[in-house]
Amino acid sequence: MVDASVIIWGPLLLIAGLFAIFGILWAIGYPLLFLWSALFSENNLDKRILKLKQREAATLSGLKRDPLSTLRGEYRAEAAESGLVYASIVFGPSHWHLMIGWLGNLVGGRIDILHKVVATARAEAQQRLREQALADGWEEVLNVRLDTAEMTPASRQKGIRAVEVFAYGTGVRYG
Repeated sequence: MVDASVIIWGPLLLIAGLFAIFGILWAIGYPLLFLWSALFSENNLDKRILKLKQREAATLSGLKRDPLSTLRGEYRAEAAESGLVYASIVFGPSHWHLMIGWLGNLVGGRIDILHKVVATARAEAQQRLREQALADGWEEVLNVRLDTAEMTPASRQKGIRAVEVFAYGTGVRYG
């Protein structure tokens, strides 16, 4: 026969033990992850930018010119087919980037690290738009636009945690 106190206290002790283990891991893990972010986040962002530039160079190497356009130059009037082309990315800074941005906000001025994060997101969205347009068979994408939206979790009342960059334009196939 099982003792009634084991039935009552057993699950509670198990849950309390799990919370204690989680608390210990959080107390040790979060500072270690923050330190990891401080040491390697800038390097990881630079690697991402380098890979993005390599993808862009590979995409543009087989083309005469960049297929993305804002209609500021010459364009051809004999389009055979057109349609919407779009791509998007959600990109967020690391905790280290956010802390550097917060410190920079205290003294004022330009916050270069956050500018670099948003510029990387925009470049990634444009490259994804190029790749999508070529995959869909469009020769050119006219009237390209970039929309940037700030994203904050519902649990936080203020403070940006990520940006979404939405790139779109009109894909054109010529006759």
